[in-house]
Amino acid sequence: MHTTKVKRILAIDDDGLVRKSLELFLKEAGYEPIVAESGEEALRILSGRHFDLLVTDIRMPGMDGLQVIQAVREYCRQMKKNPIPEIVLTAYNDERVKESVERLGVRNFILKPFRADEFLRILERSLNPC
Repeated sequence: MHTTKVKRILAIDDDGLVRKSLELFLKEAGYEPIVAESGEEALRILSGRHFDLLVTDIRMPGMDGLQVIQAVREYCRQMKKNPIPEIVLTAYNDERVKESVERLGVRNFILKPFRADEFLRILERSLNPC
């Protein structure tokens, strides 16, 4: 019997409504979401656990999304784990933000509010890059 492991997604957003919406949406889509309200909380959650995907807001108090991505990448390197695919969410259609995301090598950038089908398509592409 072949069983497929449910993909675990770490989603970070400082907005409680967005966090709850992401959590419900990802659960309904068949994923196992773990949500965090800050980059610092996400890094604590990440420690010792496996995640298949990281979804992060850009503008947050404390660590911003780009700093979170850099910290997660460094954690994976130190722990000799495979890199975790990343999706950046933002409500700001700002060229500087897009350039920063691209410079960091993040390929998946979604503007909020987003359409569910668009988000799922990018999510699937991120989880199955081949």
